[in-house]
Formats: sequence, C-alpha cells, structure tokens
Amino acid sequence: MRAKAFAPGHVTGFFVIKDRHKDIRKKGSLGAGFCLSKGVITAVNIKKSSQQKIEVFINNKKSKANVTLFVAKKILGEKPYHVVIKTTLQLPVSQGFGMSGAGALSTGIAINMALKLNLSFNEIVEMAHESEIKNKTGLGDVISQSVGGIEIRVKEGLPPYGMLRKIKGNRDIVLCVLGKEMKTKTVLSNHEQRKKINRYGIVCVKKMIKKPSIENLFNLSYDFAVKTGLANKRIIRIIEEANKYGTSSQAMLGNSVFAIGDTEKLVKTLKNFGEVYVCRIGGKARVL
Repeated sequence: MRAKAFAPGHVTGFFVIKDRHKDIRKKGSLGAGFCLSKGVITAVNIKKSSQQKIEVFINNKKSKANVTLFVAKKILGEKPYHVVIKTTLQLPVSQGFGMSGAGALSTGIAINMALKLNLSFNEIVEMAHESEIKNKTGLGDVISQSVGGIEIRVKEGLPPYGMLRKIKGNRDIVLCVLGKEMKTKTVLSNHEQRKKINRYGIVCVKKMIKKPSIENLFNLSYDFAVKTGLANKRIIRIIEEANKYGTSSQAMLGNSVFAIGDTEKLVKTLKNFGEVYVCRIGGKARVL
C-alpha cells in the first residue's frame, strides 16, 4: 500500500501568539504570510505486520521526526502495520519555512490515501495542527498550508473557530538562509520576547486588514522584525542590500530572509550571504 503527498512550505511575515486556549483547535496565531511552491514531498509504504512499526526517513536519513510520528500514530491507532515514511524536504528546517508542519500534513494525507481510510482533509489538518502545537514547532503554518496562497490569519485556530482572509497574487519569491537554525520552541518560551511579538504583531495585523496586499505584507514584516528585535544587525544589513532590488524581510522564525522584486539581481545579491532558493507562491497540500 503506497501513496505520495505534497504540502507547501510557508513563510510568516509577522504574527501574534494565541496559545492560551484549553481547546487545541482554538490555539494558533494571528498574522500574515504565504505558501511556497517548494515544500515537502512524503511517500509512504505500508504493509500488514504482526506488530506496529513506524520508520521515518528525512532526506534519506533515519529520523525521530516527532511531529510526523505524532500524526502517523494518531491515524494508525493500534493497527499492526509496518509503515515506512520517506520525506523529502525542498527547503531547510528551522528557518521559518514551515517544514515541520508540511511534513506532518503530507504524511497524514499520504497514510490516509494508502490505507483508504476516508478521513476528511479537515481531520488530517487538525491532527497536523495538534502535532505542531504539542511539539512547539509552530502555531499557524498547518492552517495556512491547508488553503495555500497568501493569507491573513484574522482569528486563531482551526475552522470553524479560526478565520483566514486570502489575498490574490503570484510572484517569484527569493529565499536566503543566512546561518544557523532558529528553534521556534526557544522563542515561544521566552516571556519578554512573547510580549514584544504580541505588542507589535497586533498592530501589523490591523494595518494588514486595512490594506491587504503583498507589498504591505512585506513592509509590515520588516517593521515587525526590527521592532521585536528578532532581526539582528546582520539581518537588517542584508535586508537593506536586498531592498536595492525589491522588498524583503526576515522569515518568522528563522535566520533567513524572503524577497520580491528583480529576481535575477536579488539572487545575485543574496548569494553573497547564504544559500538561495527561488520559488513562487504555492497552492495547498494535496495528494500526488
């Protein structure tokens, strides 16, 4: 029993932490961002077995992959299957590109398809969202990846509690990874950092709702990155270099930047600072 699925990467420009609800379906974040044409491809191979065994490989290396494993176990329950999950990441982890959420979501879609379980798409989204929240790897990526495109998260959580507004647009997106990983869990656990994020994040959300455009998303993202202190001096300097050929900001939460504008010149400029990836605005998670 085999199946394959894709989930897009996702970049958040700014956000507000909303993780105090008791009901995990109501937890999440406000903010704005967009899905990417690059993301995660997951292939599953499932056989009947005398006991349950789940193996996860990420880019051909065996991995603990707690976020993915949670979804697999949630779907399988006690069913005695031997499941091999092979996940290919098209972008780096812990750089603000939503790879953990995309891994969990694509795994859920693929297992459901392989076993013909007839779980609804929303049920799988809920499992992947729960896994991200419990493992402290993200707040709003999975919800955004389930719809694709450019979005404003105007109410936290999953539908019908959460609410997204979509913005039309499709552009080349240039991404640049500048250095070591940034762990989402570390930032979300810092009390002072949380206060700054929520103080400036809510201002950005309100301004974004008044003027919903990708250009405004980028401008507000830069303000947010600087005012929260999440962007260090080096990141700000690199953003200023990139802004000679377009508009850019820092991906949340990552040691990385995203940019739109003159793609060729942006690639040439950003290659001086790190690994560069070019993609476009992406659609929602799906079976391949």
